[in-house]
Amino acid sequence: MEKPTVSSASLVEPATRSQFQLLRERRFYPLFWTQFGGAFNDNFYKSALMMLFTYGGVERWGLSIDMLNNLVAAALIIPFFLFAPSAGQYADRLDKARVTRVIKLVELAVMVCAAVAIIRGSSAMLLAVIFATGIQSACFSPLKYAILPQHMNSEELTGANALFHTGTSLAVFLGLIAGTLAMQWSSGQWLVAAGGILIAWAGWRFSRAIPPAPALPDAPAIEPNPLRQMARTMGYARQNKTVFWCLIGVSWYWFLGSVYLTQLPNFTREVLGGSASAVTCLLVLFLLGVIAGALLCEKLSRHKIEPALVPLGAFLVGVAGVALALAGNSFSPMQEGDSLLSVMQLAGKPGFWAVAAAVLALGSSAGLYTVPLQALMQANARPEFRAQVIAANNVLNALFMVVAAIFAVVVLGALDFTIPHFFMLTMALHCCIIIVILVREPVFLKRLNARFFARAKTPQEAGE
Repeated sequence: MEKPTVSSASLVEPATRSQFQLLRERRFYPLFWTQFGGAFNDNFYKSALMMLFTYGGVERWGLSIDMLNNLVAAALIIPFFLFAPSAGQYADRLDKARVTRVIKLVELAVMVCAAVAIIRGSSAMLLAVIFATGIQSACFSPLKYAILPQHMNSEELTGANALFHTGTSLAVFLGLIAGTLAMQWSSGQWLVAAGGILIAWAGWRFSRAIPPAPALPDAPAIEPNPLRQMARTMGYARQNKTVFWCLIGVSWYWFLGSVYLTQLPNFTREVLGGSASAVTCLLVLFLLGVIAGALLCEKLSRHKIEPALVPLGAFLVGVAGVALALAGNSFSPMQEGDSLLSVMQLAGKPGFWAVAAAVLALGSSAGLYTVPLQALMQANARPEFRAQVIAANNVLNALFMVVAAIFAVVVLGALDFTIPHFFMLTMALHCCIIIVILVREPVFLKRLNARFFARAKTPQEAGE
């Protein structure tokens, strides 16, 4: 495994310290809060826009609410196909910290435009701004994950990725909640306008403290043709077998996340008979699980990159996913006229506790599964085009999320599956994907055997 480049920042012996100490070090915390603000703003503005469309705050052009919300989702995903590969090559050719500051200035300008759009209530401007935020995110994502290996050593990379994953998950959740709550006030448009600008300004201020992350002298030349660059980016991703299967594994995580986070509200309403408070409860449990699983990686990996956690996490995801499907299938179908139950009323049903435990376990298993994949991919990607490899990951992530949406439409719509049966089918597909990854890249099972199952040698055997 290639050791990541270490910056000139002073390093402390990582095996004797907590990952949380990174939050006090200049080589990590400015980047952490920069990406936290960006993820928060994207979802803050997105949820506010969906509230405007849902409750008639702006012109809908005769389109349904579902169609408009799908347009918003598409405007955030499409830029990753169009711009991430080109952004990755510039990240490899230039100082990543300097490019980050430029991108955060662009975000500040976009949020000023967003303020004008949301106060005027212009649907066209609102959609244009959400597309612009998608472009900004697509350009920033290769940078932030390519900077980490330059500022961290290999023993810190798992902990740094765990904190990044935790921060991003929190920012997404808090942004969605804040945008929804803000639009419930009479002055909601002004709150969103001012909040978006303030968060963007804070992100730019933090970005100015990110230490330099210079390009390597042998970084590939710029390819101006975006189609050729897309092909070159995917070619870089396939050069290293471990890196490629890590990308597939991470993208599968986003497939699962898209499936469960999209269907959980409908699952709560149609299967459990729960109200909005029950949906919020399950989403919070899933979030807490993801955070716990991600942060646990540093402890279980013993301050190093540990591929053994990937099959362990994948197995636990399968167990939790099957448990959720079975727990949901134990509920009686809702009848017409039945009233929705609050989370407190649902808590009186034994089956709800099984659902809650499965959702919590699913989140923690997913966190345990994805963080080592991210760290392993960063450590093994060649430094001179690491950002382009991460850009390839962004493209695959977006592709898998689109496939997840189509998969749900076909199975739940055309095939008329119930949601618990849909979850069970998803877990069957999960098993197939994980088996393919483990067979094609043996390092995961080899490390699993060495880490958890190999018989410890006696002192006499060790001497031999």
